[in-house]
Amino acid sequence: MELYESTKLAKVREELISCAKTHALYKNVIDTNGHIVFGRGEETAKILFIGEAPGFSENEKGKPFVGRSGALLEEWVKELGIGKEDYAIMNVVPIIPLSEEKKIRPPTQQEIDYFLPLTMKMINAINPELIVLLGKSAARAFGLEAMRVGETREHLGKRMHFLYHPAYHLRNGRKGLEDLAKLKALLNEKKEKKKQTSLGNF
Repeated sequence: MELYESTKLAKVREELISCAKTHALYKNVIDTNGHIVFGRGEETAKILFIGEAPGFSENEKGKPFVGRSGALLEEWVKELGIGKEDYAIMNVVPIIPLSEEKKIRPPTQQEIDYFLPLTMKMINAINPELIVLLGKSAARAFGLEAMRVGETREHLGKRMHFLYHPAYHLRNGRKGLEDLAKLKALLNEKKEKKKQTSLGNF
């Protein structure tokens, strides 16, 4: 079931909307006739991708990663062999962060920290086997800004893997597929272990 349809996540979604409406960033939603952006994907996802904040496309449609970055992320998912039912996507900040010039900017640490309790509630409700942090803002939310591309750490009882945000690669005219090697190996190792466990039960 999609995250925004999930009864299990309904309370978290209500809390998120209520919390977001009290933050100064909510003015951006009003001024642009946009949306507070909840997650998308499966409520039983084994892999949770976490980005930083919505862009203009996401703000307009009310879903994360639906613009150019989303298209590249979907390409990564396909390259990694992840099934549609096995992943979900969310951001550490659910509101579009805009500069005084009305341009997209990275969320501040204060903005990230404000929404962190709800980010953690989302994570705990989904309970993924692996969290993929997309970009430094997502890593900063968990105090992991020192992580390197392709690095995996156990943190807060979860396995976390770091990749550059798809937008970073788009700005540099790349697809970033070369950065997926370690994550692909990690996922393949997990699949192999499950396969061996299944065979051992015969």
